[in-house]
Amino acid sequence: MDQKILEDMYAEVESEFQRKTYPEGFPALPDLPAARYFDPDFYRLEMDHVFHKTWLCVGHASQLPRAGAFRLFEQFDKSIILSRGHDDRIRAFRNTCRHRGAALITEPAGVAKRFICPYHAWGFSLEGELKSVPEAHNFACLDKAEKPLFQIRCETWHGFIFINFDQQAAPLADFLGPLNTQIDDFPIDDMVVKRVLDVEIDCNWKTAYDNFLEIYHVNTVHAKTLSPYLESRSFTVSLFEGGHARFVTRKRGGQSFFSAGHDEATPDDFTTRFKDHVFALPCFPNSFTALDPVGFNWQTFWPKGPNKMVMSNMFMGWKRDDEEDRAFWETMLQNQKTVLAEDIGLFPTIQRSYREGDIRDVMLSVQEQFLYWYNEEIDRKIGAENLPAGMAIPQILGPHIRK
Repeated sequence: MDQKILEDMYAEVESEFQRKTYPEGFPALPDLPAARYFDPDFYRLEMDHVFHKTWLCVGHASQLPRAGAFRLFEQFDKSIILSRGHDDRIRAFRNTCRHRGAALITEPAGVAKRFICPYHAWGFSLEGELKSVPEAHNFACLDKAEKPLFQIRCETWHGFIFINFDQQAAPLADFLGPLNTQIDDFPIDDMVVKRVLDVEIDCNWKTAYDNFLEIYHVNTVHAKTLSPYLESRSFTVSLFEGGHARFVTRKRGGQSFFSAGHDEATPDDFTTRFKDHVFALPCFPNSFTALDPVGFNWQTFWPKGPNKMVMSNMFMGWKRDDEEDRAFWETMLQNQKTVLAEDIGLFPTIQRSYREGDIRDVMLSVQEQFLYWYNEEIDRKIGAENLPAGMAIPQILGPHIRK
């Protein structure tokens, strides 16, 4: 990261820590209509215009360590095969045989030389080509070249696998935009998935996502866990084009609650900014991570209906696997579960308040500005002409994004 940008960032963190009044020149944030969190019509619009047309993080390359390795991604009624081909390229295919539509794969993960349909044994290569058809002479017009697996747009970013159901979407690197420069001095390419934890919760996906996009709640909800390690008043938000952002929070003593009690070996080339501060990156529409030299949790928030979601936690760490490392990650995972439990218990109660009409409008502080920003982006994706009456929010934060 450029030294001038870094110096300005540190100055902004200190200024925010000292601030005692509402920031001059920043607009008052309008309330969010609570119906955006449970209305079935708005939910369908999110599915059609956001989740079906935006890059989504669905895993990591380390989960597909060799040719033939595959995993299933199954969310919002879609079944997608993620696989590494003989050419080492990671691809995504619909889990659908081109004959009569049976699922090719039923196991959540594994290794295969080919994908063989369990119904009529049509065989497909790891690259998606139809290679074998039993009794092919009984088909009058079969051309194998015309029956490959349905391929989904699939690209990687520093090992993280993204897919997009929109074949016309811009490249992933363009979509991520300014996030590309936020980790140029973090050796993220050397990390692998250590643990995965999925949690189903009775709330809208945004109800859960919102919790991780502000630090206002930390001193209350996490008074004995996270709060002693963070200078919460130093929390700064940089809004980026495309519904993305960067959060920076100063650590107390440069320590992390998650790794407390264990010293995990980390690369020597970490810059001071990652040791002394927490850098968090929300990635539109539904991913969030807080980078930490000891390891971090990449979270994604998957809709399962207007009032239900799955929070997927992918814990990233360094490429080692020995007794010390396994002990560290047992501690890390337990501490992560402790903090998540403090949050998760609140989500269904918030959802109930929205759904029952107790809360009709959601008031936001300046520390919660990113909640408003990503909702602005949702509206831009849906289009003003498609939004139900009373659901749209004013587009006011554009002048405050970082270029």
